[in-house]
Amino acid sequence: MLQLWLVANSVLWSLSVNLGGMKLGLHIVVLILAGIVWLGKNWRIGLASADFLLFFFAYVLFSLLVAISGSCNDHFQKSLATIPVLWLLFLIGLEVGRKANALAWLKLQRTALWCLGIGFSTMFVELLHPAWFPLQADYRSEGKLSGMFSEPSGVASSLFPCVVILLVAEGKKTRRKGMLALLALVLLSRSSTLIALIVAFFLYRLVVQGRLRQTAAFVLGFVLLIGLGAAVNFSRFVLPTIERVAGVAAGSETENISSLVYVQGWQDALFNLRRTHGLGLGINMMGCGELPDVSARRALTLVGLRELNAEDGSFLFAKVVSEVGLAGIAFYIFVLGWWVRLERKLRYLKDDPFRFAVSAQSALIFCFVALSFTRGSGYFNGWFLLAVAAFSGATNWKRGLSNQSSRLRAFPLTVSPIGDQVENSGE
Repeated sequence: MLQLWLVANSVLWSLSVNLGGMKLGLHIVVLILAGIVWLGKNWRIGLASADFLLFFFAYVLFSLLVAISGSCNDHFQKSLATIPVLWLLFLIGLEVGRKANALAWLKLQRTALWCLGIGFSTMFVELLHPAWFPLQADYRSEGKLSGMFSEPSGVASSLFPCVVILLVAEGKKTRRKGMLALLALVLLSRSSTLIALIVAFFLYRLVVQGRLRQTAAFVLGFVLLIGLGAAVNFSRFVLPTIERVAGVAAGSETENISSLVYVQGWQDALFNLRRTHGLGLGINMMGCGELPDVSARRALTLVGLRELNAEDGSFLFAKVVSEVGLAGIAFYIFVLGWWVRLERKLRYLKDDPFRFAVSAQSALIFCFVALSFTRGSGYFNGWFLLAVAAFSGATNWKRGLSNQSSRLRAFPLTVSPIGDQVENSGE
């Protein structure tokens, strides 16, 4: 089930249909149907999963009360329709992460390669038969391919988690494959989102993991690649990213549409935080009523794009703050602190399938954090659901390890054959 969870949330989630003004992703249909069958074999769920689901249910009731009594509620039906689906996906994802053993996580390396292969194959099909992909014509004119994904930034958010799974592997050959896949992404489907994720990964490996040597080689290769792109065609390979960053720094004064949308996300979040007194609009209520009157939206209105990204906040953190309020900010602070502690304990594990399992879980949590500040599309996006399984898996092993933290340096750790518990090989 873990393998299907990765395939659905990295490849299938880009395919969707419109139902009553809402998008229904193929990954939702596949995961719910497969998940119900999978859970039906054993309806017993873990205590941690039950605790989280009960807490989420209690918060949903509070959120619905906030939405009803709030300043706008014209998205209330949308909220009611999506919350049960989200709750069910959380249940399946938490159990997928909890029940997957170390070998299942190890097999993700091969599954990640298949997902990347599917993604790159559709890009080559687009290159050979561009008429089959009319909606991506503007991106092709800039030398960017998207394949089965709607845009280059969608390619980055979908396939980068698969690349990261390869880059954190213990084997050098697997890491090289990850580097080649990342190189292919930059050459075939570069975007500001992809560049931001790569820079974030540099900082992650250097600051959080302390991998100085590997990070230095990674940075050197990336700089050489950017230099080569600038030499070949500066205006196509480098200038768009520079303009995007400069536009964000300029705020609402910029004329770069992508930068304006990003700035609008921050302004909307602050506006909604203030008008709801820190409570938020309610889950999936962003974009309701009269849209926030902020400078970035006024600039977008002048070019006929007033409602652009009004419901997803441009990036997930802005959406969470707008809809959940101060509790959303507290959630991200908790996640960052918990994740850093996870990385510190990860350093003491020896190289084996168990270490990779924890490394992969931590890497997917990194993707969630990084993409939360660079990419939107709501709570049903693939990388968010991948993080749900990663959180659950990491919580499962960390609970068994917490009583042994004082002896981590003295005794190496091994994993049992079923991968569900940690044993101390020194006793």
